[in-house]
Amino acid sequence: MRVRARPARPPTRMSNEKLERGLQASVKIFEFSKNKLAQLADDETECRVTRDEMTSMKKAAAAMNRALTALVRESHDAENRLTLELHMLRGIMKRENTDRDANRARVYELFRRFNASDGGDGASASTVGANPLNAPTPTAVAIDKALAGLERLEQSMRDVSPVGRVNIHGAGLLAAKLKRDALVAAAAAEGQPGTSSEC
Repeated sequence: MRVRARPARPPTRMSNEKLERGLQASVKIFEFSKNKLAQLADDETECRVTRDEMTSMKKAAAAMNRALTALVRESHDAENRLTLELHMLRGIMKRENTDRDANRARVYELFRRFNASDGGDGASASTVGANPLNAPTPTAVAIDKALAGLERLEQSMRDVSPVGRVNIHGAGLLAAKLKRDALVAAAAAEGQPGTSSEC
């Protein structure tokens, strides 16, 4: 069974809203701190903050903390999902590679058996015990080139032949000729007029 990895999902609307709330809370705290520092004189080291201002800053900090926590959790979930999908893809590719190597080995084994059965003693001696995943031997390459040249030569002869290919076996033609010669000889021995051995 092949498992297709899902593409990474784009940020949802809820993620954008959480990010916006966190940024707004951060801007609020930054602006409050900036204004308080601007109100201080150069020789002052302390500033006065009311209870309502501290409550507002506390709420803004909590909102920013919640937004950051949600975004980090979502980022970790996406990373875990992508890591899992990556491992699944690696497993799929490993199985595909194993299947491809097995198919290649079967094809080379079929070629080896075919060459061993049709190539004679030399071909069988050169291929017996050989690893089917290895590159072909120089003898096998030479045989392939010779067979390819022979096929081209036969194709050229068929192209220039005025009568085309003959699908009748030669042994049948020889048997028919011998039978006709015997009939002509028997007719000539009987002395029947009008018989001749000419075609």
